[in-house]
Parts: sequence; C-alpha cells; structure tokens
Amino acid sequence: MHFFININNKVKKYTVVYIYILTNGDADMLTVRNNNFREHEGILYYLNDAILTESDQKEIVAHKNFEEFRAVQSHKGNDIFDAIAFRSPSINTFSKLMSRLQLSGNETVLEMGGGFCWASALIKREYPNTYVVGSDLILSNLQYTEKFEKILNTHLDEKWVFHCCELPFEAEQFDRIFAFEAFHHFGEKNDFSKTLNEMIRVLKPQGKIILLHEPTSPKYLYNWAYKRVNSNPYAEEDVLVLSKIKQYVTSQKCNFSVEFYPDYEHRGFTESIYYYTLSKLGILQKLLPCSVNIFIEKN
Repeated sequence: MHFFININNKVKKYTVVYIYILTNGDADMLTVRNNNFREHEGILYYLNDAILTESDQKEIVAHKNFEEFRAVQSHKGNDIFDAIAFRSPSINTFSKLMSRLQLSGNETVLEMGGGFCWASALIKREYPNTYVVGSDLILSNLQYTEKFEKILNTHLDEKWVFHCCELPFEAEQFDRIFAFEAFHHFGEKNDFSKTLNEMIRVLKPQGKIILLHEPTSPKYLYNWAYKRVNSNPYAEEDVLVLSKIKQYVTSQKCNFSVEFYPDYEHRGFTESIYYYTLSKLGILQKLLPCSVNIFIEKN
C-alpha cells in the first residue's frame, strides 16, 4: 500500500514530487526516470498526449463509447457482474496460461495494456509476495480495477497510466513483463520495435517478456488476416508476424521462442472448428494464422 504526500503539484506542467511510504514488507518503490507524472486517486499518470497515434485515438474513442454503456449498466447496479460475465472466457484462458509466467513468488511483475488489470489482481492473489504493477493507456480502466481487487481480496502495488512506447521506469526494473491479448495493439502499421525496445530496456538481465494469447499470421497471409480481424472491430486490431518480431528481438541480443496455442474453447462456431483443426494438424499452425504465446528472455 502506498501513501502519497503531495509536496509540489503543478498540474499544468504535469510535474509532481511525492514521498512514497511503502508498507508491504521490504519492497522498494520502482525507480522512475523523472518527475513528469502526477497522482490521481492512487493511480500514477505518465502520458504524453503528443505521442498518441491514430490507432490510440481510435481506441480511446471506442472506449468512451463503452464507458457510456457501462454508465447505464452501473445505474442498474449490475456493472461488475456484467464486466466479469463478459470477460469470463478471457479470465478462464488466462488462468490456464498463468503458469507460463514462471513465477516463484518474489518477482517484480509489470502488466502492460491490462485494461481493468484483473489479470494482475489474479497474480497478486496467487503470489502475494510478488510486486505487481498494473498499467493501461486509459485512466478510467485503472479506476475500475479497485472493484476486482475487492472481489479478489488483494491490492496491486502500483497502477500506472502510460503509453507503451514511453515507459516511466528506469532501466532493469522488472523480472517479468507480460501482456494478455493486448500486445497486438502496441504497434503502428505492424511495427512493434518501439514498444519492444522499451520493454527490453526496463527488463532485468535474465528477465522475461511473455506475450500471451496473441494473434499471428505468416507474412504471406498478413493482409488477409489484418482485414479479417478488422471486419467489425471494437478498436483497430493488428496481427503479429512472428518472423518480424523474432528478427527485432534477436537483434537486441534476446532469446526468442514461441508456443503455438490453437485453443478452440470459448470461440464462435466457425472459429472453434478452425482452431480444433489446427490443434489436430500441428503442421498447419505455422502455415496459417494461429494464436500463440511468445517468450522473450533478456541476456
């Protein structure tokens, strides 16, 4: 738990100096690059609007539309129930994949693009001695995280608003950085190098980046796959090309490996048949679009 003592608050310049008093054992506050952040209801805000891309703007607009719907549901008193029900397939999938994070229980963990950061809350409940940091691009998502924390009887160590291409932390802070069904939103025109560079920068040596349940496509099918996932999107979607990700990661002297993960539960009828076929014919997993888990280790 953090107590914030605001010494100097200049909101217009987004400069805030704080004293952090930590009450969770011997853990230390993560070191930030500078004081260009502010605190809002226990959430730390480090976002430069100037670097928001067209894709980011579309996602923000889509989220505002969703917020309006959620406000109506909140008046009915069932918004948290609907939030859980809507995400139950993803929660079930993440619960199966949590072991891929390879946690012993004492790591410093960052989730990027966590939305409501329920995945971070699940990790904190399962591994209470981990130092868990949840993050997202949108402040109101992290304000909602408190409801999941109460349900799970846990509390994240830090919550941050920042852009994936500009992380507020000093280098080599994290043992694990993960994203669940989110990393494909972190690029621009299928270029993920800026985000990967930042993730690698704040990762400790021998630390790991784990990208869970991500959509991928061979390069020769990318245009078709991109059009398919954007046929009726909530926000602009993308599909990872593994060869491009691997090329960049290895150029940064990191190890790269992939687990093809053609799960067919909790999908629509056509997708279930497609992924069931992939699960039985492994050779097709590399030749056709397929969900994967990606593991990157820093040397």
